Amino acid sequence: MSELFLERRPAALDPLPAGYHALFERLLAVVEPDERIRAMWLSGSLARGVADAGSDLDVILAVRDDDFAEFAASWQEWLATVTPTVLARPLPHAAGCFYSTTPECLRLDVVTEPVAGLPDTPHRRRLVVLDRDELDAVVPDPATQPGPNRERMASLVEEFLRQHAIFPAMVAREDWLCVAVGVQQAQTMLYQLFVEANQPLPPMGVKQWSAKLTPSQRAVLEGLPGPSPQPGSVIPAMRATAAVWRSEGRSTLEAHGVDWPAELDDAVARHCDRELGAD
Repeated sequence: MSELFLERRPAALDPLPAGYHALFERLLAVVEPDERIRAMWLSGSLARGVADAGSDLDVILAVRDDDFAEFAASWQEWLATVTPTVLARPLPHAAGCFYSTTPECLRLDVVTEPVAGLPDTPHRRRLVVLDRDELDAVVPDPATQPGPNRERMASLVEEFLRQHAIFPAMVAREDWLCVAVGVQQAQTMLYQLFVEANQPLPPMGVKQWSAKLTPSQRAVLEGLPGPSPQPGSVIPAMRATAAVWRSEGRSTLEAHGVDWPAELDDAVARHCDRELGAD
C-alpha cells in the first residue's frame, strides 16, 4: 500500500470493507497527478462520520473552471483510469456526476463541480482528502434543516385516502398483484408521514431507513402485515394498514397542527365497507 495512501486515507473509511480501501487508493493515485482536479473530498455517510459496511464510496471533485466542460464530457474515460466497471451512469442534469459499480460490486459515486461553483454548492457536508488551493474554505456551512412540512403531511394522508378509495375496485378485478402493491404503497406513505413528522433529521442516505424513525414508529411499521397476492392476505393487510393510518397517522398529523380530513375519511370508509363488507 502506497505511502501516499497511508498518509491521506481518512479514518472515515475504516468501517468500509477492504475492497473500498484499495479502490480509494487507486482513485487517489489518479487524482493526485491530475492538475485539473484542484480538490477532492469524501461525502455522504463518510463525511458525516456514520459510514458502515453498507456505505458507498462517495466523492466530490473540484475541477478547474477552464477544464470542467472537457472533464465532464469525458468522465467515462476518466473513470476507466480508476477502475473497471460493470455499471456506470451519469446523474441527470448534473454534468460530470455519475454513479458506478465495479466488478467486485463496490459502489463509487462521484460529484464533479467547477471551482467557481463551490460557493453555491448544495453539497456542503464533505471531508477533505486533497486541497491544492484551500478551496474547502469557500464551501458554505451546511444549511439549517427545516422542520416538518405540514402541507406534505396533509398531502400524504389525502393521497392515502384517495388510493384507499380505489382499493375495492382493484379487489373486484382480482388483480391480486396490483392489490398487494397498493397495500405496500399505503404502508410506504405511512413511513413517509412519520419521517416528515420527525424533521429536522440529520442528513442521511436513502439506505438509512429505520434510523429516520422513533422506536415507537418503527414498532408500528414492523407490526403491519406484509401482503402476499391472495385475497386472504391483501384484504386483512389493507384493513390493518388503514386502521393504523386512522390511529397513529391521525395522531401524528394532529400533534403537528394538521387537521385530519374527516369528511374524506368518512366517505372512503363508508365506500370500502359497502363494497367489501365491514370487519
